[in-house]
Amino acid sequence: MAVLSERRSCTILVWAVFLSLAVRGIYGSDKVLPCRPPEQKNPKIRAVQDRIYRAVELQAHHLLMIVHPWAEDSKLLLLTQSKGGEHWIRPNTSTVEGLAFLYRFGPYDEKLVGVSREDLFRKTIVPMMRYLVTTHVTGARPTSDGKPWGDQWQSALWTQSLGRAAWWTWADLPEDLRQGVRRVAAHEADRFVGRTPPHQLRQDTKAEENAWNSTILNVAVLLMPSDPRRAAWEKEFQRWALSSFLRPADERNPQIVDGRPVSEQFTGANIFDDFTLENHRIVHPDYMATFELLLQSAVDYSLTGRRTPEALLFNLPGIYENLKWMILPEGGFVYPNGQDWELFRLPKWMSNHAFMAVYGRDPDAWALLQSNLETTEKMQARNPDGAIFHAKENFFASNQADLLRWLGCNWLALQAAKDIVDRPVPRLGVKRLEAGKIILHRTPAAVHTLSWGATVMAQCVPFQLDRVVSPDKRSGVGHIRFEGVKGDAPVLLRSAEVADRADGFTADLVLDHGREGVRAELRFESSADGTLTMREKLTAIKDLTTDEIATGLIGVLNDAYWIYESGSRKIAMDGRVTDVPALSGKRIEGSGARRIVVDGALEITSPQPLKARYAGTKEIVRGRATDELYLNYLGGRRSWKKGEVISQYEARLRPVENREKGDKEPEPSKKTAGRPKRFPVSGRVLIDGKPLEVGFIQVLPKGNRVATGALGRGGRFTLTTFTENDGCVPGKHYIAILAVKSLSPTKMKWFAPKKYSTVATSGLILEVSGPRNNVEIHLTWKGSGHKKPFIERQEE
Repeated sequence: MAVLSERRSCTILVWAVFLSLAVRGIYGSDKVLPCRPPEQKNPKIRAVQDRIYRAVELQAHHLLMIVHPWAEDSKLLLLTQSKGGEHWIRPNTSTVEGLAFLYRFGPYDEKLVGVSREDLFRKTIVPMMRYLVTTHVTGARPTSDGKPWGDQWQSALWTQSLGRAAWWTWADLPEDLRQGVRRVAAHEADRFVGRTPPHQLRQDTKAEENAWNSTILNVAVLLMPSDPRRAAWEKEFQRWALSSFLRPADERNPQIVDGRPVSEQFTGANIFDDFTLENHRIVHPDYMATFELLLQSAVDYSLTGRRTPEALLFNLPGIYENLKWMILPEGGFVYPNGQDWELFRLPKWMSNHAFMAVYGRDPDAWALLQSNLETTEKMQARNPDGAIFHAKENFFASNQADLLRWLGCNWLALQAAKDIVDRPVPRLGVKRLEAGKIILHRTPAAVHTLSWGATVMAQCVPFQLDRVVSPDKRSGVGHIRFEGVKGDAPVLLRSAEVADRADGFTADLVLDHGREGVRAELRFESSADGTLTMREKLTAIKDLTTDEIATGLIGVLNDAYWIYESGSRKIAMDGRVTDVPALSGKRIEGSGARRIVVDGALEITSPQPLKARYAGTKEIVRGRATDELYLNYLGGRRSWKKGEVISQYEARLRPVENREKGDKEPEPSKKTAGRPKRFPVSGRVLIDGKPLEVGFIQVLPKGNRVATGALGRGGRFTLTTFTENDGCVPGKHYIAILAVKSLSPTKMKWFAPKKYSTVATSGLILEVSGPRNNVEIHLTWKGSGHKKPFIERQEE
């Protein structure tokens, strides 16, 4: 038996050597490019990194609550249902990358994440990677819907996340998993060798797709640097990266990029000459921001000490400049053509600022990054489980997971930063984007936008944390419905004359609601004081009957969950104030009103009585709740003769802060750009005399932002409202203590009675009238039905 056992051992050893040699024959070597992040010594950069890292840990805590065994093999884990499409693979690959970042880098805190670093790798990362390798087209099994993933429109993006995760954790990965990931990466990378990158200017740019397809070629080199295909992968990586954001003018551009004139490398344009682009049939800031896909590869070059290809930054400063003109105080964009994604997905744009601060050395990027990070932290503070997006404002399957990996990329980019240029300059004045047919006017009080291309719309958005105005695609225009015709009549632009100057713009538009329906003559005037004047004249083109005329639309955000909104809007019409709770569907008839004020933030005045109507929404659409204020509303069936003037109105929109002296009604909202006074507040939380070291404290001032603080050693906390440790606004405020930890998707551990987790039942109050450094908050288990921390099980 001993001899037989020895022979088996020899056989196994021979096969292991054979397989190792075979692998080396396929991939050239078992080594990957060394990942050596530089040491970051700049305290200013490290302070921001620490905040980002904490956000990653909390976001990971949220996602780990959702990870579960695959029904067909309990040894393998996944985040979603088991299917082979985008919404079921991308969340898993993004999560794996984000968790691998935590495992490999940074000051890991298992109290925040919920598991030890070793368990994170062994019990979650490896089983999730095995699931992804197994169900790829090169693997052994399909997903549960009978379809493997791979060879798909977006699978290069998913694979690069899997590949980067493997690269960071390579030293600890089992050998079979290493080779499985290499097999997947090589297969997906080879799909793009020898192919010409696609291009398209109108309606559906290929910029984003080319950018994410380039990333897998870079990752293949990271994982297989000795592979004979490396030279081809590197060549194709540069070509696909450069193709992503080429303009028509680049066909004749003599600029040398990576050793050759751009004109010789031109494969077709994906963005306009004014650095805008169209996707989803509109000029779309979100897709302009997808240059982050290219610069994540710059991070990989930094970690390996290689020179970053110039292609990765080509045309990016021009795109980023456009985005600066669209940025709002809370970090999101104003959308001149409307927004068909979630409005509050702004934490994702943090990557653009981080990358441009480090690799573009942009003087505005550092300040924009910190503004975005501040909002991200406030978003995360709402959710005890660590999620950044609230469930009601998020509908895209991979948003939470994507954000985990992008936050990790931000941290790594800053780790590579040698220094930061920090000289921000506010964008004020007029920006005309001729190819995109958009004009923006930024003033200290408001941002005005007008578009007359892919979408015809106009907006006056107060320049404050609560943007108030929703980017409805019919803003400033509205809709008309005709008898016997289903839905809104299409808007057809007939002519547009737009004149810009240094301190504003004027625009005269002629459009039709329906073919041979109602002609609208519109005039918009933007002034330096933040006032936007709107005029409209409607004329019947032929004899017709309308069921509803609702023009002069102003979309009003009214969300119950967004951090800069209160869950209700006060609408004042000629001094008569009505509360409109979020999702109430409440309506206000304002026929005859000459002055309307929206929540003390946006004022509309008219020299003649308006036929106004305010209609509250009852539903969340695309992650936001939008009420509708129409300045010209004619409901019910009405008949009109050819050439008859149906209606005319003139209205002046301006932020409330610009009211003339002596105009005292109504009082301005506290939710404006001017921040209220705060006092520093710190202290500790005790439960039955012992420090509570798990969870968060939330202080909820009425009419102001929530102040939050994490509970740390000794139960200590420091409150933050706007900026780190800035304290809390004065007043007498209710408190909640959220001391809970997720053990699994169905198990929660409470370290304090549940009643303290909401202000409705906590019974806790904090009074702030000045600085307070020794606040003590006392909790107790008495009367709760529990004597110590307990586990709550929930139904699946």
